[in-house]
Amino acid sequence: MEKRAGVYEIEIAGYRYYGSSINIYARKQNHIAKLRSGKHRNQRLQRCFDKYGEDAVAFKILVLCDEEYVLDEEQKYLDENIGNDNCLNFCKSASAPMAGIKFSDNHKKKMSESQVRNKYIFYYDCGKIESFDSLKLAGDRFGVKRAIVSKWFKRKDLGRNHGILQSSNIIKAEKIGDEHIILLPWQYKQEPWQVAGATSKTQYYREKRNESKTRNWQSVS
Repeated sequence: MEKRAGVYEIEIAGYRYYGSSINIYARKQNHIAKLRSGKHRNQRLQRCFDKYGEDAVAFKILVLCDEEYVLDEEQKYLDENIGNDNCLNFCKSASAPMAGIKFSDNHKKKMSESQVRNKYIFYYDCGKIESFDSLKLAGDRFGVKRAIVSKWFKRKDLGRNHGILQSSNIIKAEKIGDEHIILLPWQYKQEPWQVAGATSKTQYYREKRNESKTRNWQSVS
């Protein structure tokens, strides 16, 4: 489908959420995927989706425009609708999504504590262990943004080939704190014949059977 930039509206049972994107159709699919998984960052929209169901969702394109104007166009709709009872948007600024959001002192305290109470530990195949007290320190160590390190632990398993960790010969990564998560390395997620380096599954198990027959024959003789 053709890539189009502009402003869109998600409507559920009379409640509306406004957004913009340089690729509206891709953003639509992203919203639906997040809502289906129950992990959409806008909790108002998520609650409406959970209550009324996917069949109640209506996606509407409000404006098509050049990429450089999408935020300006979105801001017009935010200015007009933020504060209305049926508007699901939290953020008042299209260009600065967190601007205008006030956190309680208790919430600020929890965010601060979460940055210092977690430990991120990486175990290497040579026996070396490295421990970091924050995502930023771990990110600096591996030369990536802290959001990347956070994603490693949100996935909760390393079923895919994570090049950075694999190239560093890390055999296990562990998060200790508000949630205890252990990440197994990619190579241990492989099938036995893959770990052994066999050219095929058939070859691996054929050789294993032959080895077993040889041992049995030697024990009899």
